[in-house]
Amino acid sequence: MWPNMNNMLAALQGNVYLAKSRTNEPAVIAEKLGNIEKLSQRAAEIVRQLLTFARKDMVQMQSLPLNIFLRDGLKLAQSTVPESIECVKDICEEQVMVIADATQLQQVLMNLLNNARDAVAASENPRIRVRLETCEPAEVFRLKYPNIRAERMAHLSVEDNGSGIAPEIVDKVVEPFFTTKDVGKGTGLGLAMVYGAVQTHGGVLEIDSQPGKGTTIHIYLPVMHEQRKQIRDNAEETAHGHDELVLLVDDETVVRDTVGEVLDSLGYRVVSACDGKEALDYYHAHQDEIAIVLSDVVMPGMGGIELIQKIRQLGSDVPTILLTGYDFSGRSDEVDALDNCELLGKPVAVASLSRLIRKMIRT
Repeated sequence: MWPNMNNMLAALQGNVYLAKSRTNEPAVIAEKLGNIEKLSQRAAEIVRQLLTFARKDMVQMQSLPLNIFLRDGLKLAQSTVPESIECVKDICEEQVMVIADATQLQQVLMNLLNNARDAVAASENPRIRVRLETCEPAEVFRLKYPNIRAERMAHLSVEDNGSGIAPEIVDKVVEPFFTTKDVGKGTGLGLAMVYGAVQTHGGVLEIDSQPGKGTTIHIYLPVMHEQRKQIRDNAEETAHGHDELVLLVDDETVVRDTVGEVLDSLGYRVVSACDGKEALDYYHAHQDEIAIVLSDVVMPGMGGIELIQKIRQLGSDVPTILLTGYDFSGRSDEVDALDNCELLGKPVAVASLSRLIRKMIRT
């Protein structure tokens, strides 16, 4: 890896020198600047991977609903997968709670999808499948991995129909700086980082691969022994509405319908939208009627933050609540800049949500 980094630095210096020496040739300067940009991006990728390794003892473990996290995370991660590649998502509906560091899991997902994308580059009908289910470890699994004590495991798999991995190097692909990609196209840190993160989470990583047929990466993480206990809220702890109109925005039909029913049972009228654009169009026509906006953060097209920003540009200070199962620390400044807006992580207790809605409407 270090020779690769030194080669990139040498190439950067060379391109800078050539650009400075050809200042009277705009086309040449543009070409050299383009090379510098690509080399800088590549170097940044290596540094980012190294920082991931460096923060192993800085992880922030917390209970996390893996199924919701994956649904939200895949919306962003899929932006790196060309539309020509079929991407199938098979995420279980049951809530799967794990103890995890959201940032590390986010990187795991990105790395696995990037590897699968590169593997299917030459496939006639490229296809990636991401699946999440729960399972009870079989006896043979427990004998193979005696440190696993969990009664149930979350099983995440990323499958591709790409080039596959030769049997003699399958065990090497998780070693730091080992890569099967062409020079300049791989850092050799992707699967190593995935393996390290899985180890940090007390899990297991397995690789099934056949050259010419494809690869499946299996990740097993312990499910919390008891799904996070939520306090049963007494009737007096739940705040009810008074027929106010709530604009509910989420691209997941199941989530939209369920939250809508909850709000209806709390005494609110609900109008639903499947994305930010549809919500904004409705808000334009009915803004005087809407008491509060509840929106998912990550959605195709216009997301929740962009929606609220555009509503604020209309001069409206309508109360807003953003809901997400994704680690959104990277855009926290944007959320903080939105007046009269709260960000909540999924899942959220009904009583807590009801009280926040009531408080924001009254303010």
